[in-house]
Amino acid sequence: MASSSPASSSTVTPELLSILRDDLNVDPSRVTPDARLVDDVGLDSVAFAVSMVAIEERLGVSLSEEELLNCDTVGDLQAAIAATPRDGARLRRL
Repeated sequence: MASSSPASSSTVTPELLSILRDDLNVDPSRVTPDARLVDDVGLDSVAFAVSMVAIEERLGVSLSEEELLNCDTVGDLQAAIAATPRDGARLRRL
């Protein structure tokens, strides 16, 4: 994992916040690194599937279903994204 883990950051990266807000209709005020994806943010199984696709398309990072389901908090998800090499998927400017 990178030496400066995004999970320890006090903010959520703009890219991840954009995915949660735009693709999953999550209220940005509910998104903090410590927010639990299911209990606090309100993600369900469909939202997890949508987020897998959005993360790959928008960030060029392919997370497996297992990796995504192992993320309990927004910070965990942010750290998983940071630790996964970008695979050259179609990148969009946010």
